[in-house]
Amino acid sequence: MSKKHLFCKFGLIGDNLELKKNVNLYHNERGEITKLNFEDIENSIYLNKDQKNDLMIPGLINSHTHIGDSFAKEKGYNKDLIDVVSPPNGIKHQLLRETPIRDKILGIKQAIKEMISNGITYFIDFRENSIEGIELLQKAIKDEKIHCLIFGRFNQLNEIKEVYTKSNGIGLASYHHLTDEMKSELKLLKSNSSKKIACHVAEVNRDLLLLKQIIEDDLIDIIIHGTQLEFMDLNRIQDKKIAIVLCPRSNGYFGVGVPPIRNILDLKIPISLGTDNVMINNLDLFEEMRYFYYTGRIQMKNKNLADLNAKNILKTVTVNAAKIFNIESDVGSISVGKLADLNIINLNDSNFYFNQLDLENFYSLLVQRTNVSNIKEVYIKGELIYERKG
Repeated sequence: MSKKHLFCKFGLIGDNLELKKNVNLYHNERGEITKLNFEDIENSIYLNKDQKNDLMIPGLINSHTHIGDSFAKEKGYNKDLIDVVSPPNGIKHQLLRETPIRDKILGIKQAIKEMISNGITYFIDFRENSIEGIELLQKAIKDEKIHCLIFGRFNQLNEIKEVYTKSNGIGLASYHHLTDEMKSELKLLKSNSSKKIACHVAEVNRDLLLLKQIIEDDLIDIIIHGTQLEFMDLNRIQDKKIAIVLCPRSNGYFGVGVPPIRNILDLKIPISLGTDNVMINNLDLFEEMRYFYYTGRIQMKNKNLADLNAKNILKTVTVNAAKIFNIESDVGSISVGKLADLNIINLNDSNFYFNQLDLENFYSLLVQRTNVSNIKEVYIKGELIYERKG
């Protein structure tokens, strides 16, 4: 089987995102990395600006989107979260009912273009409108190269089995609406499958009785948001080995607060990041990482800052996200056996200029300074999907 080859002066290699130089990557026709050659780097990094200084990083994973509302950008501006996105009568849901399918599909395709140009090669979408919503997204992404997990949502008990079968997991809007019969059906389906169940929890309010029920039922694998959770809540979540997907910019947009980043990091709860509804947020994970850092830094007050280092933050949109959604055998890092999903960043761009940089500060440079114009090429399965001109 013929092999293909990519070379970069620098690259973040393996699950620990180790910076290496003179990286040679080989992949087969299925897009799987078959061989990696590279050299170690000493403590300091010097760039010869007279030559290409490209950096290869893993494709980014957006752990939480609602891509179907892309056609309705800024319809939620300066409005309350409940008024905008709460089913079934929020502004978003009214628009989803009223908008022609062709316009919704066009919005999805434009959002996919935005994601790819921003270095996102995989996204996890939480589908509204039950079977209809799943089939709409499947139709929209049929000819797209980007990877996607569809977390379906049901409205009635008799929809659960079909939603579960047609999707990659379940994405609940709230735990409030689950009846005992629904829970029993989900537990039965889950007992014969590795599909995960995620749920929006404590985005606006902290409901102790509801959280107690979630813990006792032991049905939820992934919490979305968790903005209002306190340390004692997170302790219980840690005991149940539940992961959390944070969407800090979305929380800021709606003014509902900031996630308890310090407590989550102290408890070593697995986390990843998502951009949430496209109608209220752009699809830029570098902006998300920076907002996560700023809000986390305020909470830390100079304590436990090691957990907030830039490499760990970068893992929230690569390695961590892949592990949380059980896709780590395929994506999340540049490693032999995984897919050649990666971005090429031009370190010669003016916003990266430095005289001398050590290894630790390199990661903060990358996380704090990268903007989408620095992403020159995006590869999915080793195929060049996007190239920024100029």
